[in-house]
Amino acid sequence: MNRLQHEPMKVGTLGQRKAGAVNATAADKIYARWRKNHGERQASYAMQVCRLVWNWAVRHHDVTGVTFNPFSKMALSSVAADGNRPTSRAEYDLYRETARSLGWQAMATAAALSFELCQRVWDVFGFVDPDGIKQRGFVWADYKPGISIGYSQSKTGKPMYVPLYEMIDGERIMLFPDLEDELARDPHKALVMVVDEKTGMPFTYEQMNKRHRKICDEAKLPRDMTFTGFRHGGSTELGDAGIADVRPITGHTQLNTTAIYNKLSEEKARQAASVRLKCIRQLSESLSEQESENTRAVGGN
Repeated sequence: MNRLQHEPMKVGTLGQRKAGAVNATAADKIYARWRKNHGERQASYAMQVCRLVWNWAVRHHDVTGVTFNPFSKMALSSVAADGNRPTSRAEYDLYRETARSLGWQAMATAAALSFELCQRVWDVFGFVDPDGIKQRGFVWADYKPGISIGYSQSKTGKPMYVPLYEMIDGERIMLFPDLEDELARDPHKALVMVVDEKTGMPFTYEQMNKRHRKICDEAKLPRDMTFTGFRHGGSTELGDAGIADVRPITGHTQLNTTAIYNKLSEEKARQAASVRLKCIRQLSESLSEQESENTRAVGGN
């Protein structure tokens, strides 16, 4: 509703219009605009929320003066055809490269936080989440380069700590090289990690969505590639690497407040990240070998 109240109308915004003055034509236009700008899934969800609010207003018409629900009988799709599809690592790499070329390092940083650490868009950007809780986002004070990164889960409010390295045969192996590369490129080190380069202020959802669409269009990435897809892609990659329990990184389950449990969780996160990194490297080597064989085959012909 916070986003809907700022929805532009022919005159003013939806939030400035009397509920009883919103007709079916206006509702249909809002739905069409949301489908174009935010996708079928979010558009349907937004209209369902409006329908509930107007149903309440109609039920209490003696107080509200509202006698008609313009959001009823809209033949909404309850979910998008394929939902939020996972973003592949190749798409993720191209997205970050394109964001940097457009001068939007913050978007590249945000994509890395979402994909590598499998975090929700609300936590990465520090938006007000669907439950109305203000999130602080990732802050630089919780990041120790080459050592660990901390963040707070919107669903639990509990802190998460993920180690960024492991020692193998006396050698220090960095577990999230792409993530740390993006963080090293980011010039803003004041408080919150993801901020607008020009203003130094956190993004609104609308600002983020416009930049995301621009980056995808510029890179010729799929139209159905949502920012949420980064989290899905990172989680899928962990699963493909053979990690059965991804919770130490994704944070789906609350952390126990005891120091012992925190240490166990950090070790599990280290192991998961290590296996994932090995899988990524093996896949990269396999692709390189395949390209070399193709090159030799072409040369032989």
